Order: sequence, then structure tokens, then C-alpha cells
Amino acid sequence: MKGPAKEAPTVSAILFLLAGPILWAGHLLLVYGVQSVTCVLGSGSVSPSALIQTSVVLVTLAAILFLCLALFFPDRLAHMLRYETPDRHNHAFSIRVERFLSLLSLVGVIWSGAAVFLLDACGLPR
Repeated sequence: MKGPAKEAPTVSAILFLLAGPILWAGHLLLVYGVQSVTCVLGSGSVSPSALIQTSVVLVTLAAILFLCLALFFPDRLAHMLRYETPDRHNHAFSIRVERFLSLLSLVGVIWSGAAVFLLDACGLPR
């Protein structure tokens, strides 16, 4: 008689499947947080726009790097988060879902990072 299959912990499953959207949300938080604080406080020696552009580019490149790692090495991410499924069909499905969500998040990160070159960083408030 075969025993019940061991399921992965719920938290690790959620973190594994939503790694891309979590990184995207963190990227948006850092980009808009840094932009808002820099525009309000300003800087005497460096223009706020240059400081904002530099920080957005660095944060965007870091997010792209982490999302590419999640896209190309999902097994390592699963191992880091202690996400294991004994059924290989469930494992393959969860990797496809994680890759799809990471790819969507990658597009969102690139889109929001590119906006710094298209819009005025500290435009007139409404």
C-alpha cells in the first residue's frame, strides 16, 4: 500500500510560484519610493533627476538579474525556498507557472524602468 504523497509547505509554494510578481512589486516600491523622497527632499550638489535616473536604472538592472535567474534556474530557486513536490507532473506544472509569471514580471519591470527616460522625474504636481 502506497502512503500519501508529501506536500510542499504552503508558504514555500506561494513564494516559489509568486517569486516574479513579488520581485516586480519590490521593484515598483523602490522605484517610486526613491523617486518620491528624492523629489521632495531634493539634493544640492546633484540634480534630483540625475539621482533618480541612476537609482532607477540600478534597481531595474538588479530586478532584471533576479528575474532572469528565476526564469533560467527555477530548480535552484525551488531548492532555496525548500519547495519540493514528489509528483513530477506537479513539479513541471509549477515550474511552467513560475516561469510564466516571472516573464510577465520581467516585462513589467522593463516597462516601468524605461519610464524614467520618457517622463520628467520630478514633474509638476497636479
